[in-house]
Amino acid sequence: MNIGLIIILVVVVAVILGPIRMMQPTAAQKTREKMRLMARARGAHYSMRNIPQQADEQEKPAAMPVYFLPPAETQTEKGWMLVRANYQHEINLLGWWAWQGAARASDAELKVLHTYLPALPESVRALSAGSEGIYVFWNERGGEPVLEQVLQLLESLKQAAEKKT
Repeated sequence: MNIGLIIILVVVVAVILGPIRMMQPTAAQKTREKMRLMARARGAHYSMRNIPQQADEQEKPAAMPVYFLPPAETQTEKGWMLVRANYQHEINLLGWWAWQGAARASDAELKVLHTYLPALPESVRALSAGSEGIYVFWNERGGEPVLEQVLQLLESLKQAAEKKT
C-alpha cells in the first residue's frame, strides 16, 4: 500500500469523525444536565439570568445559572433579593449577604435564610423571592450535594412565603 493513500485515509477519517466527536457533550456538560433533570423532577426550573452589579465590581456580571420555583398564584408583592458580597460587613445579612433594593424578606423567610445561608458554599451567589418566583443563583459547582442544599432552600422559602400570604 502506498504511504500517500494511508495519509489520505487518515485525513478522511479525521474529517468525518472529528466534528462528530466535537459535538458530543463533555463529562462536565453531562453532569450539569443530570443535575438540571434532577431539579426538574423535584419541581424546580432552570434558566440563565444576570445578577445585579455590585458597587465594588468593575464589570457587569455575566449571566449565570438560576434554579427557581415558579410563583404561587397568590404572590403579588414586590420581591426581595440578596447577593453575596465580595466582603464581609456588619450591615449585610449574616455578614456576607447584601440586600438589593428596599424590599426585605418576611420573618418566616428570614428564619429560613438564617438556617440555610451559613451552610451555603460560595458557588451560591444570590437569592431572590417575589412575584416572579423564588430563585437561587448558583454556578453549579459542588455537584449533587450542593444541588440538594439549593433544592431544600427553595422548598423552605416557598413554604415560608406561603405562610405569609
